[in-house]
Formats: sequence, structure tokens, C-alpha cells
Amino acid sequence: METLLVAAVVLAGLALTATMHVCQRRLLASPAAAPEPPLPPVSVLKPLKGVDADLEENLASFFRLDYPRYELLFGVDDPADPALPVVRALAARHPAVPCRIIADARRVGFNPKVNNLANLDRHARHEVMWISDSNTRVAPTTLTDLVAQLELPGVGLVSSPFRGIAVTQLGSAMEALQLNTFVMGGVAAVHRLWGGVCVVGKSMLLRRVTLAALGGFAFLSRFLAEDQVCGEEVARSGQRVAVAPVCIDNVLGRVTVRAFLTRHLRWARIRRRMNPAAYTGELLLNPVFVALVGMLALRNWESSALFGVALVAKSTLDAMTERAIGVVRPLYRYPALTLAKDLLVGVVWLVPFFSTVVVWRGNRLRVGPRTLLVPVEVAAPTLGRTTPVETA
Repeated sequence: METLLVAAVVLAGLALTATMHVCQRRLLASPAAAPEPPLPPVSVLKPLKGVDADLEENLASFFRLDYPRYELLFGVDDPADPALPVVRALAARHPAVPCRIIADARRVGFNPKVNNLANLDRHARHEVMWISDSNTRVAPTTLTDLVAQLELPGVGLVSSPFRGIAVTQLGSAMEALQLNTFVMGGVAAVHRLWGGVCVVGKSMLLRRVTLAALGGFAFLSRFLAEDQVCGEEVARSGQRVAVAPVCIDNVLGRVTVRAFLTRHLRWARIRRRMNPAAYTGELLLNPVFVALVGMLALRNWESSALFGVALVAKSTLDAMTERAIGVVRPLYRYPALTLAKDLLVGVVWLVPFFSTVVVWRGNRLRVGPRTLLVPVEVAAPTLGRTTPVETA
């Protein structure tokens, strides 16, 4: 009876994983909205902190956008940030693209990314804003495709699916696999099957009036999952949150196993606080871990065979999903990679049920309902330094 129960859970998990794979493929295969001129001017907000992997090429892709009128705003909280020489060099090579650099340490809340965005917002000139992380890379037509989606009737926010690339070590390989399967598949399934809202802030396009109506960046800075909260608030206002069938690249570079675990645990806490029931059900989406636990507990040949079937089926689905989005690894690596990643994810799955405190930029913060950030121990504030806006 115990073996049959484990088998039922494992098969259900494999079926759900396959469903997410189908949703992901259908999302990316759906036609992009056709742009209708005149296209509105756009302010692109790029918060920076240090030098990410391939930062120069990532930012250069935004200087090469094929869009009639846009401006780039790069923000840091320290005028000595090492990312700034990279931006200045790119601005010098692309003088036709309006570009400004804002170094401002002012805070509106505990979320450092949103603090940076709030400081950029003060200098943005255009009504439409594209919020984009520093470790993303885009095609020249991406902004046109996203704006065309935003211009559809009733749409208030457009986000993008993204794939993890530039894998250089085990940690980044596991993170890319998690992003390319569980995360992208989950976003697609939430939107296409349940008509829900699932927003990842790597890329968000919206109008200033929409942001202002929900309380602006000052409101979003109160939350760890500012992107998901933003999407939910836009949906509550009666507008539609769309996921464009335009995949952008998340350039990973060097990510250690420890860094992967730290990020995954932060994301797990977010999901646990945003939707406790859905997070509890995530265990079903890890059939390899469930089968492994069943094998170790039952110690019979049936449970061992079930674990083998689960690992082969899940690693095959992982390979199919990555290849469908253009990420190609040697097939023989998938069983070991899938096993290592799913085992670590399964082990930390329990942690958010007992731990709600995160340490972020020297602040110890408790993650409350909906990821509301409540200070436990706040670091002494540094003197805010603001430099004049650099215009290129």
C-alpha cells in the first residue's frame, strides 16, 4: 500500500511537470502582438549593483534596441560603483541613444532594488517604463514586441519569460535548469491554465499612471516580492497582466552551489508567503525527490524501480524543455544534474515553514504575509550620497 501511494504521488508529479512543459511551449509559440505606430516613447530603468557576468554585453543589447524613441536610465546607490565605468564606455560608443546615470542613496523602504528604481523614476521622462534587471540580455526587437502587447486593450502590465544562460559551473547549471523548467513552466501554467498572475521582475513594462495608482515604488518597497505584488495590484485594478511570448536571457555566469541554495531559499520564502497552499503543493512537482525518499523509507525493489523511472522521466522532460528554448547541454549530463538540483530543492522545501527571517544589505528582516518586510534589526544608515545626473 505504501509503495502504491508513493507511486501515485510520483506519477502525479510527472504528469504536472509534463503539463508545465506543454504550457511553456505553447506560450512561446503563440504569436506576438503586431505593433501599431506610432509607438510611445519609453524610459528603460536599469538598477545596477556591481559588475554582473558579461555586464558590458548585457547592457550593450539595450543600446542596440530597434525602437523609435527611448531613453536609458542606469541607477546605483554609490557613485563609486564598479558598474559605472562600463556604462560610461557604452554611452560613449552609442551617442545617439539618450542615456543618464543616477547615483542616489535615498531610500523609500527596505527593498534595495525598489529604492534604486524610485530614484530613477524621479528622472524618467516618458509615460511608459520598462523595468529591467542588469543581468538580462535582449534582442533588438524585444521592446517593440513588449510595447505592442501593452497597447492591447485592457493590458496594464507586460512581463517576459526568461531563460538562464552562460553556465560556467555546477551552481549556475542548477540555477539555469530551475529557471528554464520550474520557473518558466510555472509562469506559463499559471497564466494559461488558471488565468492567474505570476510576474517575475526581470522584465516588466507598464505605464507610470498604472504604477502611481497602486502607490508607486514607495508602496512596492515594502515587499520582498515587489514584482508579484505589482502584478497582483494591477490585476485588482481591473487591468490584465500579460506574459509576452518573447523570451529574454538571464545571464548567470559563475554561481556557486551555495549561492544557488541561498537564492532558491529566498525565492522559496517568497512563494511560501505569497501563496501558502500552492507552495505546499510544490512538493508534487519534485517527483525525483519524492521517489528518492520513498526508496530510502521502503527499501524494496518496487520503490527502487520507481525512483529509476522518475529520474529517467524527469531528466528527459528537463532536456526536452531546455532544448525547446534553445539551451543545449549534452544529454548524458541531465540525470546527474536533475538529481542534484531536485535533491537540494527538496531538502530546502521545508525551511520556509520554520524560518521567515532574511538578511539583506545588512538588515535582518522578517518576511510577513505577501512578503511584507518587517525589520528585526536594521543596520545603521549610511550617509546618502547623491551625484548630479550624468547625461550622454
